[in-house]
Amino acid sequence: MAGDIRDRTADALIALIPLYYKNVMRHRHAITGVQIAQIHTLGVLMKYKSMPMSEIGSSLYISRPYMTRLADLMIADGLVERRPDPSDRRVINLAITEKGKKYLRQSNTWYKKDLKESLASLDDSDIGKLCTALEDAYQILTKLQEG
Repeated sequence: MAGDIRDRTADALIALIPLYYKNVMRHRHAITGVQIAQIHTLGVLMKYKSMPMSEIGSSLYISRPYMTRLADLMIADGLVERRPDPSDRRVINLAITEKGKKYLRQSNTWYKKDLKESLASLDDSDIGKLCTALEDAYQILTKLQEG
């Protein structure tokens, strides 16, 4: 029984991924994969302030070559900057800039507005169930980081 529920849970999580990208990340704005990766990178840097590119890439499952390309694009756009690591001069960290913070806030505002418009087609009962399910899922999934 425990194995069955774990299989169903794994299947449900896998099924949610394409729905998440279709309905959340690629909603009304024609957003590209690069933009999604930029937003995820900026989110990590908002939380941790400054990190080596390799750690950012590892935490977001981005390959080293793509992370380098992404970082170069983000630096050129002024969203992040390179900073030497204070404990190891050989390591170069990325840090979010004020422009990057503004871009991240603006992106979150657009996504939230788009999502609220999409959710308007659901009745209050469905919205309540979805909200509770997502809040519960968030609390439970954060336990995976602890374990």
